[in-house]
Amino acid sequence: MTDIKKFEEYFDLVEKENKETPYFRTICKDEALKELENIENPIPLVVSDNISTKGIRTTCNSEALRDYIPPFDATVIERFKENGGVILGKTISDEFGVGKTETSFGTNIAVSKGEGIIGLTTAAKGYFHLGANEYNLYSYSPTYGLASRYGVFLQAGSIEKIAVISKEYDDLKKAASIIIGKDKRDGNTFDLDIDFSEYENIDLEDITLAELDITGDFKDESAALKNTSLNIKSEVMENIKYALPTFEILSAGEFATNMEKIDGIGLGHRSENYSNFDELYKNSRSEGMGIDVQEKIMFGNFVLSGENFQNYYVQAMKARTMIKENFDKIFEKYEFLVAPISLHYTTAVKLAGLPSLSIPFNDDGILLITKEFNDKRLLSLGKEIIKNIKEA
Repeated sequence: MTDIKKFEEYFDLVEKENKETPYFRTICKDEALKELENIENPIPLVVSDNISTKGIRTTCNSEALRDYIPPFDATVIERFKENGGVILGKTISDEFGVGKTETSFGTNIAVSKGEGIIGLTTAAKGYFHLGANEYNLYSYSPTYGLASRYGVFLQAGSIEKIAVISKEYDDLKKAASIIIGKDKRDGNTFDLDIDFSEYENIDLEDITLAELDITGDFKDESAALKNTSLNIKSEVMENIKYALPTFEILSAGEFATNMEKIDGIGLGHRSENYSNFDELYKNSRSEGMGIDVQEKIMFGNFVLSGENFQNYYVQAMKARTMIKENFDKIFEKYEFLVAPISLHYTTAVKLAGLPSLSIPFNDDGILLITKEFNDKRLLSLGKEIIKNIKEA
């Protein structure tokens, strides 16, 4: 029997806090309590506001989509609902994943306020990993193509992925078993049969981790990992330093293209101040989008235009390939990598399409990375590390 009182207390708390420091864009209290009472084993969800939810506002945290109510669910939402998923609310993050809002970490905060709640968000640079460490949560993003992005408004479709956040580690495995799988509506998904019902047996003494650390602030985390009987060897990936500028160029080009549909005509805020088509288009976007979003669109059009395409965008694609090849080379010697949770690494991992897992620990946290499609062993390793760090 579902403990409704627990969820009533959760809603009382977040409604009160949200008035002072918002982290929910929409709270679905009445609908959620009704569903929770009628589902035998519900899975409470909080969902980033760029993931489509049928009948629930999905604004991408922007005035441009302030009143947009989707007529369909994203595939990940569909799959959760088929397994007892109940949406508690839609959370705040950056506007269209780019511009400033009340918080970048709304999903992380919402998950941290209750028990047994799973957060669904997206991963471009991997900010969710930083938020998970800050709020003492676990987070996981699968290999690119394992989880469908159908129904998700993407900043950069060739980079961005679904990500899962939870307070209880085992909920990551539960979420993976639900969302991972082929989706005919997302041509980038793979038809792979991965059984997440049980963890694999992993002996830490048999694992050698390659430690990546360009920050120099990973000493305490490294020492804690060594105390678990893991073998750790330092490795250098010089090209990590190109990850952030590479991301900014590639994501801007894709973002500018993706945002063309938010024109105030077919979709998005429509200005009342115009006398011709050009003014309608310009004023609708200017009024509906924050300055950071507008600047990213302009930069994206810049890197895609004329000679700039070769000088910027093509060079960034080459840099991305170079970063991916660096990862492939290091995976010839190691199955797993470990690094501090910083944007240098989270961004590089997203550019390479690799799975990543974060464990909260001290200030810098622990970021675990593995090769493509090795997600089950990644989650299994994380489980064993958490167990042994606590025991050490």
